[in-house]
Amino acid sequence: MKQIKTFLTILLVLACCMSCKDDFSVDLSDRAFVRLNKTSVSITPGEKYMIKAIVDTLYGANRIFNWSVADAGVASIEASDDRTAVITGLREGNTVIKIESTDGKIRYFSDLSVSKERVFKILAIGNSFSEDAIENYLYDLAKAAGHKVMIANLYFGGRSLETHWDRADNDRNDYQLRVVASDGSRNSFNDISIRQAVERENWDYISFQEVSQLSGKIEGYQEFLPKLSSYVKALTSNPEIKCILHQTWAYAHDSNHDGFWNYNRDQMTMFNAIVDAVWKAKDLAKMDMVVPSGTAIQNGRTSYIGDKFTRDGYHLNLNIGRFTAASAWFEALFGGIADNSFIPATLSKYDADLAKAAAKKAIENPKEVTVLEAFKYPAPNDFVLEHPVYIDFGTVPSEAPFNNFEKPADVKLSNLADDKGNNTQFAIEVTQPFTGTLSRGLPNVLGFPTQVSEDMFFSDGKDILQSSLTLSNLNRDLKYTFVFYGHINDNNTETEYRVTGKNKGVGYLDNDNNLGKLVMIKDIVPNEDATITIDLKPGPNNKQWAKFFGLNAMMILPEGYSLPSNDFVLQHPIYIDFGVQPSPAPFNNLAKPGDRLINLADQKGTGTGFAINVTDMFNGENQSGMNNNALGYPSSASIDAFWSNGKERPKSSFTIYNLNPDVKYTFVLYGARGGATDNRETKYVVTGTNEKSDSHNTSNNSSNVSIVSGISPNFDGSAVISLSPGPNNNNTDKFYYINAMMVAPEGYPLPGK
Repeated sequence: MKQIKTFLTILLVLACCMSCKDDFSVDLSDRAFVRLNKTSVSITPGEKYMIKAIVDTLYGANRIFNWSVADAGVASIEASDDRTAVITGLREGNTVIKIESTDGKIRYFSDLSVSKERVFKILAIGNSFSEDAIENYLYDLAKAAGHKVMIANLYFGGRSLETHWDRADNDRNDYQLRVVASDGSRNSFNDISIRQAVERENWDYISFQEVSQLSGKIEGYQEFLPKLSSYVKALTSNPEIKCILHQTWAYAHDSNHDGFWNYNRDQMTMFNAIVDAVWKAKDLAKMDMVVPSGTAIQNGRTSYIGDKFTRDGYHLNLNIGRFTAASAWFEALFGGIADNSFIPATLSKYDADLAKAAAKKAIENPKEVTVLEAFKYPAPNDFVLEHPVYIDFGTVPSEAPFNNFEKPADVKLSNLADDKGNNTQFAIEVTQPFTGTLSRGLPNVLGFPTQVSEDMFFSDGKDILQSSLTLSNLNRDLKYTFVFYGHINDNNTETEYRVTGKNKGVGYLDNDNNLGKLVMIKDIVPNEDATITIDLKPGPNNKQWAKFFGLNAMMILPEGYSLPSNDFVLQHPIYIDFGVQPSPAPFNNLAKPGDRLINLADQKGTGTGFAINVTDMFNGENQSGMNNNALGYPSSASIDAFWSNGKERPKSSFTIYNLNPDVKYTFVLYGARGGATDNRETKYVVTGTNEKSDSHNTSNNSSNVSIVSGISPNFDGSAVISLSPGPNNNNTDKFYYINAMMVAPEGYPLPGK
């Protein structure tokens, strides 16, 4: 067996040697070939596609080739001199593309599919400004008009023509390709280069734009746009590709963008510079068309909306701003924007018509601003509000009747419903940013769902001096009342709420551990444009380290509307013991400063609906009071207390909620510190719609109390009891105390001092 294998090996070597010529040349006569650059092509009726032949350089290069399509009814094909051919889709179907040499010796086939409907494919090589313009409403507008589109944004924020060219020239794949498919589905692809994006589809339109701060400077267009457009055209498969230059918009007049200095921080200077540079660039780079989004935005600014088309001074407002830019794109590509039926859910028909008119005029007169005389004022809203509108701010939604504004970055919340489900046509949006949302899972005693008090919009005032909301589409002939609620488990977070229409109102709310305090601002008249602005910022008493301020919920009330309140009529006193040693009934026991009591019971054990908690913190709790007292209280009520060091905490407070606002109350307050020889006078201030105070020395106190009578609760049923060192307190640390409290109806017999 081994001998046979050796013999066969020798024969094989001899055969190989005999097949080789002495000059070591290789016969490649059987290596002639032709290939197509695509093994399959998918197009739609009316779409053109350029396909390329690849031949071997030795034998295929001198051959002549014929092109054909197996089913000429599905597509036509037209050859060019440079071994390319243009295929045109004619009708739906599948067939085969064939290229064959005239001598019939070499040929190649590719599959061809023509789908049913024409799909227009749009690619933007851009940044966040192309995101604003085409990623949102352009698809919807096209769909409403019966056009199938694929929209793609090759995105990299802040990228200029210069950096686009650098990436193209070096084939760097650091873009994100965001695609809206022809069925409306969305996807994104990371690590994409310009070459990959252009070769990915048979694009009908490819757009270019300069970075915003340089959009009015011709230099970047001159040097880099011709290079970039030539590079792209060489890669595209569509012989009828249209190159677009996107004319972006001028910044808002109060924009803080550093690039605004390029235009002396003047909006019209910037607008005119952009128009001049873009139209010069169109000619020098031989662009096919300009989409004047910037002119559309400037047209819109002549309307009642004014300079509110951006969300941060340069990026477009998520509603009217983006829709106006998308409308300009639609009108430029397809025409007929004025008759397009699509209206975003966040806009009224009137505002959508405004945006469409701004876009139409921009296409008609792209180099100048057209004043929108028909939209100088908002469309009148005749809705007469008779029931409250409730708005919950935060990511945890509440059930009806609340309208849920979940994130500050969300688009305008339109068509607010009142508590009967009626569409008011009111809208609300963030017009000055918040830091974000916060969820702490906190309760309330307002009768609101827990979701209302557990989350909020907030800002840190050290970073954001003011946050704002704007209500729009109000009835200009009516007055409105606003009620605000905020709740955070922190200290010194007073928030100022300033409401501005034709008149102004301001209110302050301490949001600390707030179970149910509200602030009300009455009788605000909308501006001529039917808007009212709500500005939030730290209140004058806000001493929180980050200057935290915020908002959980808001009510919009018709003029003269009275909020429901607790109508319980107190006939017997309520007793409250402060400290960890519980006292027997009728005492309600608030054991620790961080605790809360809901539905306090009166002396007879009847639930009152009242509630209590600490809203300005105490230093702590102790059991250093009096073992006995002359008030008839159990020793457990006088032995323990809440206390504060007045040098560290000049004031501590607790709040009683859900009192009957139509009734006056008397507060009897008792503080005691056993074994003390100095004066630890404590001052007790009770504040409702009126304010009164009383003081007593708490040192070794077994009998003295402070009595504050005739207190009328606030409209929300709250009253705040604040403690501080009295004027005669000579303790080194200014200690002050609360051991027990009685809340009695006005006129109830009280213990003497």
